[in-house]
Amino acid sequence: MIEKAVERPTKQDLDQLLEKTRERIAYLFRRHRCSPETATGLLREAVTALAHRWSRVRNREQWLFDRIETAVLRTVKEPPLK
Repeated sequence: MIEKAVERPTKQDLDQLLEKTRERIAYLFRRHRCSPETATGLLREAVTALAHRWSRVRNREQWLFDRIETAVLRTVKEPPLK
């Protein structure tokens, strides 16, 4: 069985993506009052998941944001700030 090569992101790819989404993701964490530890863990998990699906995700910025938002809503029990 021949396996296709899977595209993986470089560190530069991930750095650029995080730079583009930094403000939006930071706002999401602030709005839901995530602790820095929780935010760091959720971000790390989401970036790792995206790296594994890199070649299959078209809109990586939106996918990353959606993944983090879902994780935040599952994790944080306090209502969001308005």
